[in-house]
Amino acid sequence: MEQPIPPYLFAFAVGELGFREVGPRTRVYAEAAGPVLDAAAAEFAGTEDMIQQGEKLFGPYDWERFDLLVLPPSFPYGGMENPRMVFLTPTVIKGDASGAQVVAHELAHSWTGNLITNTTNEHFWLNEEGVDPDDVYSQVPYEKGFQFLWRIEREIGRPAFDDFLKKYIATFKFKSIDTDTFLQFLKANVPGIETKIDLELWTEGHGIPPDAYEPIVSLANEFKAGRMPRDDEVVDWCGQEWELYLENLPKSIEASQILALDARYRLDYEVKVAFLQLAISSRCRDYYGEVEKTLKEVGRMKYLRPLYKALVQGAGKDEEKVFAKRVFAEARECYHPIAQGVVESIFSKHM
Repeated sequence: MEQPIPPYLFAFAVGELGFREVGPRTRVYAEAAGPVLDAAAAEFAGTEDMIQQGEKLFGPYDWERFDLLVLPPSFPYGGMENPRMVFLTPTVIKGDASGAQVVAHELAHSWTGNLITNTTNEHFWLNEEGVDPDDVYSQVPYEKGFQFLWRIEREIGRPAFDDFLKKYIATFKFKSIDTDTFLQFLKANVPGIETKIDLELWTEGHGIPPDAYEPIVSLANEFKAGRMPRDDEVVDWCGQEWELYLENLPKSIEASQILALDARYRLDYEVKVAFLQLAISSRCRDYYGEVEKTLKEVGRMKYLRPLYKALVQGAGKDEEKVFAKRVFAEARECYHPIAQGVVESIFSKHM
């Protein structure tokens, strides 16, 4: 390839791989033996349509190929946006093409992240829309970064925001920038924006500013007052919306409420892990078998970290700590070394 890339994006894979063509620019690779390859090809069949939509929004796709590689379950991340070949966990294969939203996220990095890269991890939010990487890769750059850009879009309107993004990408492609550079560019191209949005509060302040938009959190707050959401309020929710709802419920609820919630949710991995966190915090041990099964099935840190933390954090968790140590001892060799280190760090802090 002729395009320059930051060193953190360099990766290669070795294995007995097969592939399926799913578009003029995309092959899906996975282990040649087993059902994953065909399932992945079906899940990601719409990838070319996503690339074309990305080009309409952000300008030309400059990387030529956009191939996908599905790794074994021990892969510790949901996806990694390596240029020209995205690495994916098999947990995104859901059978209904909804897992393609992870591919869409990684595809977006072809413009923001790969084409324009943050200078240091302190400015990581510029990719994801003196910092510990485990703290950087939290919900802050993802959720708050998204909310910040959405706040700008709501202020100036979608057409103007789309034009701003195209100009931003064309100006800085194949370069590394920081937050100050982004803000200077924003103020130069959207005159007066600093008088309408508190840019310092959004980029330097703690927490979510009051002008963010959080309808799902509002429903979660109503649960605290005893109201379950109506079917018509949630009929179109995707897994991520259910996940956000569950994460904003009280940390501990009655067992009867756990059972009622269980009856309502489509438990793909994204939703299931948020639900199991709630079950652990509520000491609803009927679900501990499912917790163990999940911790032994996959090595994705997005799932391991919150479940192990829920098991060992807080007082009076002696039984849960013994359970967590046993499960980790039995599953450890199936985890990626990065994931092993994350779990061991959790134990060292809370055991």
